[in-house]
Amino acid sequence: MSGLVTFVLGERDYATPLASIREVVRLEGLADLPGMRPPLAGVLDLRGTALPVLDLRLGANADSRGDVLVLESNGPDNLVGVAVDRVQAVVAESDLTASGTATDELPSYVVEVLRGARGPVFLVDLPRMVEAARKVAL
Repeated sequence: MSGLVTFVLGERDYATPLASIREVVRLEGLADLPGMRPPLAGVLDLRGTALPVLDLRLGANADSRGDVLVLESNGPDNLVGVAVDRVQAVVAESDLTASGTATDELPSYVVEVLRGARGPVFLVDLPRMVEAARKVAL
């Protein structure tokens, strides 16, 4: 892994491989669709393309501010956005240290628990995290 995108959900810090993120955009202009169910928060106009946005934020409000991590879902022409409270930075994996925390008791999308300047950073497989959120909503 060459780099990690760090982001905040609630009061927790997370990271995901930079290679899994296509781009980051502001969460602005989210349009509701009839019959939407969580985790779908709405659709964002991404340069003329309708981008479905899934909201992983705790107690989130679809009108609240935040950032959207855009990732490919089943191919380059199928994009999905993931709303987070705030994208922090792109860091080298070496900027974070292993915490020694066992991950076998954590959700399967948590790859490793690292330590950053503000405390624990949960390294996640973001597509797997999104899938887990979808299953919980069903």
